[in-house]
Amino acid sequence: EPLILLPTEFKLLEFLMRNSGQIITRMMIFQEVWGYHFDPGTNLIDVHIGRLRKKIDQPGTAQLIQTVRGSGYVIAEPV
Repeated sequence: EPLILLPTEFKLLEFLMRNSGQIITRMMIFQEVWGYHFDPGTNLIDVHIGRLRKKIDQPGTAQLIQTVRGSGYVIAEPV
């Protein structure tokens, strides 16, 4: 089944995949995906990560995009 992503979701997933195994900070995501500096008061990234997870994660499986509390996000390497 094809995965249909909005342009911002695609850029976000592509950025995380290119940096697979590395913790990506919210600041790095803002600069790469949106092209501007981090605003600590916004939940923009959380909303987009949530939408992306709903599209790519299968029920009953581990999330592809992991939250690293206090640091950012990571696509973990398969074990």
